Amino acid sequence: MSEVNKDFSVQAFAVLQQMQRRDYAHLDKQMDMAKDEIVKDLSFGRLALQIPEDHYEVLTMLYPDLQNRDATVKTLAWKAFMDTETSLPYKVNNKQRKM
Repeated sequence: MSEVNKDFSVQAFAVLQQMQRRDYAHLDKQMDMAKDEIVKDLSFGRLALQIPEDHYEVLTMLYPDLQNRDATVKTLAWKAFMDTETSLPYKVNNKQRKM
């Protein structure tokens, strides 16, 4: 990774963390949704992440493959993102946030 990209990533993560702190009340309320029995099952068609639009814009800068035109690459990118700690505040399922 070049020095310029590394600096950009550090800044982008800092912005994302600031946004998460700013929106903590909303994200905390969202985490409370996980206690609802309806969202316990994340089978096909169930909500797995709830990401505010401004957070999504920063996330796609950090993880550009989340918007890849190739569906296979995009799916793998989302699965990889969901395995990171960065995704935890956006998970609506309580079990997934405790990974």
